[in-house]
Amino acid sequence: MFSIKISTLFIAVVSTLLLSGCAPKEPMAAGDTLVAKGEYKQAAEVYEKEIDLDDRTQRNNLLWHLNSGLTNRFDQNNSASIKAFDESEWLIKHYQEQLLNADIGQGASSVLVNDTTRPYMGTQYDGVMANTYKAIDYLAMGDVDGARVEFNRAIDRQRRAKAFYAQMIEKNREAIEEEQRKDNNGVNTDDSMPEAERALQEKYPSLYNFEAYPDFVNPMVSYLAGIFALSEGDNQKAFSLLKEAYGMNQDNSYIAADLAYVDGRLDGSGENGDPLVWVIIEDGLAPVKTEWRMDIPIWIFSNNLNYVSLALPRIHPRPSAFDSYSIAIQDKVSSSNLLSDMDRVVMTEFKKEYPAIVRRAIFSATTKAIIQYQTQRQAQNNDGKAGLAFALASIATTVYTIASTQADTRTWTTLPKRFDLIRIERPANGKVTLKTSTGLALPEIALPLTQHTLVYVKMATAGAKPSISIIPLGRQ
Repeated sequence: MFSIKISTLFIAVVSTLLLSGCAPKEPMAAGDTLVAKGEYKQAAEVYEKEIDLDDRTQRNNLLWHLNSGLTNRFDQNNSASIKAFDESEWLIKHYQEQLLNADIGQGASSVLVNDTTRPYMGTQYDGVMANTYKAIDYLAMGDVDGARVEFNRAIDRQRRAKAFYAQMIEKNREAIEEEQRKDNNGVNTDDSMPEAERALQEKYPSLYNFEAYPDFVNPMVSYLAGIFALSEGDNQKAFSLLKEAYGMNQDNSYIAADLAYVDGRLDGSGENGDPLVWVIIEDGLAPVKTEWRMDIPIWIFSNNLNYVSLALPRIHPRPSAFDSYSIAIQDKVSSSNLLSDMDRVVMTEFKKEYPAIVRRAIFSATTKAIIQYQTQRQAQNNDGKAGLAFALASIATTVYTIASTQADTRTWTTLPKRFDLIRIERPANGKVTLKTSTGLALPEIALPLTQHTLVYVKMATAGAKPSISIIPLGRQ
């Protein structure tokens, strides 16, 4: 028989109400607003103010460090960016180890709350992008060895992501099954999952109707690591990475030209050994998550049909800053090609994770429904002090169920919507101007006298101040 201590229930109610008041929505919104204007230094200050320096694993610290790292990167405060991403890496590793040991958010106590009370543990693309941005930071500081290490880590993370998710999904299933056996409370998520799946396909078709990237690979990461290897003279590694990026972007003529360049089939830019300039533009901002509700039927104690409401996260893409970009050198105009769709990267991993999110939500909602059902029955069947106590507990369960049914909408929102690419030969005068699809000219870029150059641009919104980093590659 399922039972619960009333004192424990009241503690859970109070804890849930306190935690729900600690959500990071306001500082996240304030930081996002500053990023949308291109005010990266001020945004970094907002995020850094929220970091709990006394508790390294405070549940939102990873989110603050990721956002601090990125905004410092685009403020070109490279050392602060590296420091924030170093801490992000440590936290991601710490949480992943605990996830695979089923130590986080799988015990009975977490069943009675929701995913918002768990630490923000990061996604695979969080870790990949943290390493990639660190590599860019090191390149901007002239530390080629540091950049090489970070590119290798980013590529390795991408390749291990599939295996990690397979392990995590199995751990999640085992943990919930263990709770079901231990509590013997009539909760069976397997019975409810088919109903939930049908409802999801009907009410959230975009979760299913998109083209995923294979095995969590972000083509931008493979490409950037590839041109770094090219600039280092490691043509074999460069060819492998560029080929991987091209496999996901076969309409991108710039990647095709890079492959030909590395392979010795000198076709197009760089055919005379002229220095190459790669312009990577981060456009827009990454998707946000919002909460939505879905009711599904459940059976309690095999004969009592009920409906529970699930609070689930939903992905909402945000608009581009501009449709495209271009560089004109004399009479030749080079227009941008899509390098990577970050919306697809986010959605690919989100879809993989979603069954586990739904299963936890079903288990939590059903468990709370049973607690409420049993407590109300006890309140009806008892009188005197016991009856009063159970009546109060019945009220508490109702308040608790409402307060604790929340979706986890935390995500790294300051990432871009997409990455664009332009590849040109270095012009004789060493100067280029990037223009948007609306004709807006960004500040003129003076290129260094180096073998190759990476120009890295952040354009968060149409009204934002651009961040432009000019990074020498190869021999000086």
